[in-house]
Amino acid sequence: MGERGRVRLVERTDLILRTSPEYNRQVAQKVLSDLGIWVDLETAVAEVAADTISLTFRDQTDILPVDLVLWTVGTRVNPVIADLPLKHNERQQVVVMPTLEAADRPGVYALGDVADCRDAEGQQMPTTAQVALQQADFVGWNIWASLSERPQLPFRYRHLGEMLTLGTHRATLTGLGLQLDGELAHVARRLAYLYRMPTLTHQVRVGLNWMIKPLRDVLVR
Repeated sequence: MGERGRVRLVERTDLILRTSPEYNRQVAQKVLSDLGIWVDLETAVAEVAADTISLTFRDQTDILPVDLVLWTVGTRVNPVIADLPLKHNERQQVVVMPTLEAADRPGVYALGDVADCRDAEGQQMPTTAQVALQQADFVGWNIWASLSERPQLPFRYRHLGEMLTLGTHRATLTGLGLQLDGELAHVARRLAYLYRMPTLTHQVRVGLNWMIKPLRDVLVR
């Protein structure tokens, strides 16, 4: 969102990246400050018009001129999931037991973005790819267990860390005993993503694209 060339980040709560590790949050805040990005905390968007935006802070609303508004407020559940005859939360996610079985429908399992899940310790699970990948292993096991009359396993989440991109050549990374930021974290983040590619073909294609893109960008200027 631009106001006379200024970029502003509007956050409804009193903290950015609330669920992120403290190190990643601090690095991100410093990068935003270095880039001259104004962060509006505890601020709500009241209205967006063609060339203005109305922001409310502590019951006071200001109308600001803008050139561009980028709206990034998360995802919503697909109507197909929301219409299923299952128990849902207020976001229309399927409420599941720690085994990832639907709370009111034995034999039905949900995971990832569509599941409102608490793990074996009662901790609310974020809807991230890292969580979904681990949930998939438990769902596979529990389906097999339910068919073979074996006990099902409650989901236990192992946090492997978090990586955030902070621009073209910067990132921050926390996990596995490491805390990195800057260009080194950017390289580590890309290597981690290459490792997670499903096949060698995907790894080669993505890796070559990352190497060729900077050269292509220079040539087309």
